Amino acid sequence: MRIQTIRKYFNLFILTLLFHTSIPAYAGKVVVAKGVSDIQDGKMAQAYKVALANAKRGAIEQAVGTIIESRTLVENFQMVSDQVFTSASGRLKSFQILEEGKTEDNLYQVTIQAEADVDGLIQQVDSFQKALKWQKKPRITVIIDDFSVEKDSISAEQVRNYLIDNLQDDKFPVYDLAPDTKLRGGFVIHLNVAKQQDESEYQGMKLTSNALAINARLTRADDQKILATASGAKTLPGASSSRSSRKAAKKIVKSIWQELRKELTQAWENEQYAARSMGLFIEDLESHQQAKDVVQAIKQTLAGVKSIELVSYDKGLAEFQLNYRGWPEQFVDELHSSVFSQRHFSSKVQRLAGNQLTIKIQ
Repeated sequence: MRIQTIRKYFNLFILTLLFHTSIPAYAGKVVVAKGVSDIQDGKMAQAYKVALANAKRGAIEQAVGTIIESRTLVENFQMVSDQVFTSASGRLKSFQILEEGKTEDNLYQVTIQAEADVDGLIQQVDSFQKALKWQKKPRITVIIDDFSVEKDSISAEQVRNYLIDNLQDDKFPVYDLAPDTKLRGGFVIHLNVAKQQDESEYQGMKLTSNALAINARLTRADDQKILATASGAKTLPGASSSRSSRKAAKKIVKSIWQELRKELTQAWENEQYAARSMGLFIEDLESHQQAKDVVQAIKQTLAGVKSIELVSYDKGLAEFQLNYRGWPEQFVDELHSSVFSQRHFSSKVQRLAGNQLTIKIQ
């Protein structure tokens, strides 16, 4: 059968979700899916083969459709999804045919029950992303320690601004750490700034030198684990302390950022695929039953979620604890994927700080 014909009739491909069964991560996810194909020139065997392939593709889409959509850039979505779906049979632990045969519309239909290797599929999607140079930048917060602010708030804020400029030049999103900030850094860069001016005499001349030292510490926002450190110092002559410190700050910050950037990129690449514990809060729910329904919706559809439980519900606010394969931003993207929102609900982020996410159902 020609590729064009297969693609044409793949639009007839029907995905019917009969049920989802959440079972332990090592056992995969069990789904039921249907696939159809046109029957050309009475070739039933060929039609059966195509319908079965479409059913397998449907099973994969049900199992990890949100992952494929949420973790793929728009321009690369088709490339990644095609690669994953093409090797679908290799990621089905097992399948059995529930029903097959010719329909009244002269199509061949195959219904299967399949167990999908969710962990393996997620790893496969992630590997394609890496191969395609996919990288979504992590959120960064830059803060200055209290000692630096007390000693010289102007110089300290100057250093912070220079670092933010470097971050934004490299397309890293930067957020404040204020209590009312809806989005806060997934990583935090802590700065310590020390400035000193010394005067001396040489052959009757008065000499002034300005020393600036900057220490930086990169940590995760959720648990404050130190991932990297960098420091730099510079002494410049000049009677103008502010002018010399600005010049020194630019050079030191540039050097520090080049050093931290390598560690940050590596930490981001490693941790965005690791399983982590996350807290999810949903505001303005109508009932305790609605909170329970949220658990079932997430269990059934979000492939990255290994486990989720309702911790508490009180006056419309529900707290959930979940174990998620990936970074919090990826969980948000899965929630916002069309696969999830069309089946269950749309939501709006109220706050994302470290591994704590608060949303409101729309």
